[in-house]
Amino acid sequence: STMQRPAISLFVITLLMALFFIAGPSSAASKETIIDMTYPFSEETIYWPTDKPFTPKVVFRGRTDGGYWYASNEYAASEHGGTHVDAPIHFNEQGRSIGQIPLQEWIGPAAKIDVTAKVLANRDYQLLVEDILAWEKKHGMIPAGAWVVMQSGIDGRFYPDKKGVLATEKSGKAAVAELSFPGFSPEVVSYLLENRTITGIAIDTPSIDPGSSKDFQVHQRLCKAQKLALENIANLDKLPESGAMVYVIPMLIKNGTGAPARVFARLPQ
Repeated sequence: STMQRPAISLFVITLLMALFFIAGPSSAASKETIIDMTYPFSEETIYWPTDKPFTPKVVFRGRTDGGYWYASNEYAASEHGGTHVDAPIHFNEQGRSIGQIPLQEWIGPAAKIDVTAKVLANRDYQLLVEDILAWEKKHGMIPAGAWVVMQSGIDGRFYPDKKGVLATEKSGKAAVAELSFPGFSPEVVSYLLENRTITGIAIDTPSIDPGSSKDFQVHQRLCKAQKLALENIANLDKLPESGAMVYVIPMLIKNGTGAPARVFARLPQ
């Protein structure tokens, strides 16, 4: 009858709206590209040669007396190793600890500066102001709140091979004198701090300072400014030079000078 049509129409409209809301977000999510930029933590994870490495231990793995499966592990490690962050307290007596940095401050747009060709020619290459300016000529000014990411190609080629990444297989103080890998120059960090509004700097090596550094000027200058650092990032070859949003989720160690982190990026649609 004609009296039932409005009810049927209303039902159809409601159903279509429900389907739209159910399908809408999921189809949008399926189109979104997220890349994982974290190396897994294991006995292979690369740490600074004087630091305690990742040390896992199986506590229990098997069937209990009650007949059910149970598994649990322990681990111990330095704060600074693998894919990890540095808090300002790392090189600044008045710096903030991990627990004092709000989560939203760890999230920002990525400005990836690819210098892999220069690193192939010089393993101890340091990022220069001219590299920043060349990037900006292509992409515009580094966006406010950005992570300035240096892609050296070192981790991508060698991680987790210690000799390939660090240039030495030794551990302890004997290894420090032999370290060789690229990093930021002190001058480029001062330039960014004075002329741009950044969240922090990031790199695909074990340190934002080059391996040959003895006074860690990059760490000192960055931490003095209460900015953040991210080291040993994975999959930088998949990150576009601009347009991506980087999410750095560090382990919330209350008084931490640094922390292991899960890092991922959302790529532009």
